[in-house]
Amino acid sequence: MNNTVEVSIKGRNVNNYLKWLLKQRIELYKIKIINYKELNIIINKKDYSLLFNYSKIYKITIKKEYGILKIKSFIKKYHLILLSIIISISIIYFLSNLIFSISIITNDKEMIKILNKELDKYNIKRFKLKKSIDELNQIKENILKDHNDIFEWLEITESGTKYIVKFVERQKEKIINEYTYQSITSSKNAIITDIRAYSGEKIKKINDYISKDEVAISGIISKPDNSVIYTKAKGYIYGEVWYKVDVEYPYTYYEEKLTGKNKLVLSFNLLNNKISLFPYKKYKEFKTKEKYSLKDQFNIFKLSIDKEYEEIIYDEIYTKEEAIEKAKNVAKDKLLKGNNKIINIKNIIILNKEELNSKIKISFFISTEEDITRIIEIKKEEIS
Repeated sequence: MNNTVEVSIKGRNVNNYLKWLLKQRIELYKIKIINYKELNIIINKKDYSLLFNYSKIYKITIKKEYGILKIKSFIKKYHLILLSIIISISIIYFLSNLIFSISIITNDKEMIKILNKELDKYNIKRFKLKKSIDELNQIKENILKDHNDIFEWLEITESGTKYIVKFVERQKEKIINEYTYQSITSSKNAIITDIRAYSGEKIKKINDYISKDEVAISGIISKPDNSVIYTKAKGYIYGEVWYKVDVEYPYTYYEEKLTGKNKLVLSFNLLNNKISLFPYKKYKEFKTKEKYSLKDQFNIFKLSIDKEYEEIIYDEIYTKEEAIEKAKNVAKDKLLKGNNKIINIKNIIILNKEELNSKIKISFFISTEEDITRIIEIKKEEIS
C-alpha cells in the first residue's frame, strides 16, 4: 500500500457518497463505515483531489498516510530534529575517530622519545584520525623491523579516543663468560646426545652419562711426560634431560576470548529494543560497549554509537582420551615456556593418572634434548 492515504469523510449521508465513489471507479483499498454520517476509506494519494468533486457539504480529511508518503510526511514534520540528530551523530562519529591522547606504558624517557618519533612518522599523534586495524598492524611490524635490536614485542591498542602503546624491550644477549683458561662442564645430569670440542681435551663421548658440573671438555691437557698444558676449551654439549611434570585438566572447558577485531556500529533503541543500523559486517559473537549516545528526555528512543568487539566462545566437553591429549600439550608448553635451552621433546610417558570429579590429574615423565653447555674458569690456584 505504497503512496496511499486513509481518508475520513463526514456528511449528511455517507452511503450516497460511497455510491458516487463506486460510480467514479476510484480504487478503494479499504472501506469502513463508522455510522451513516461518517466513512473511512483508503485510496491512492493521486485520487484524493477527486473526492471534493461530489459535494461541498462533506468534510474530507486525511487521517493517515502509508508507504513513502508516510516517510516524507515524517521527514517534513520533524526535519529540523532529524537534521540536528544527523549533524550530532556526524560530529560524534568524527570526534570518536580522532586521537586525543597517546599513552606509552613505560617510565624510560629514552624509549618514550624513540616511540614518539616513530609514531609521529606514521601520523599517529593528537588530533589526527585513527588508523584501521590493518594499518596499525603494519605500522607495528615496521617499527619492530626498524628497531629489532630494541623491541622484542610491541602492541598498539585503541581505547576510546586514546592509543595505548605497550612493548617488551629486547634483552641484550648475555655475553658468554670467556676466560683465559677454561673448561666446559654440564649444567644438568644428562645422557650426552652430541658433543663437539674445537679446542681442549674431550673427556666424554656420545651416550655417556654426565653429572651436573662434571667436566666434558677440559682446558687442562695432560702430556705423555705427565706435564700439563692449560688452554681455553671451546665447544658444546647436548644432552637428554628428564623432567616430571604434573598437570590437572578439566573434562569441560569454557572460555570467552576477544579476537582483537572491533568496529563502530550505529544503533537505534526504542523502548529497550535495540536495532543495529547498517551492520556492514556481522560478528557471530561479540561484546558491545556504548561510546556515545543521544536520547529523548523520556528515554523512549535513543541513538548510540557502540563499539562491537568480536569474540570466540570455546564451549567444549572432552572424553578421557581427549583430556589426556590436551594435558600432554599443556605439559609440553609448561616445560618449553620456562626453558629456552630445549631443542626438542624426545618422549613423554604417563607415570600416574587420577580421575577427580570434573578433571583428570596426570604426572608425566618427559625426556628432552637440550643445550647443557656450561663454561667454568680454571682458577690460578689450579694452575699453580
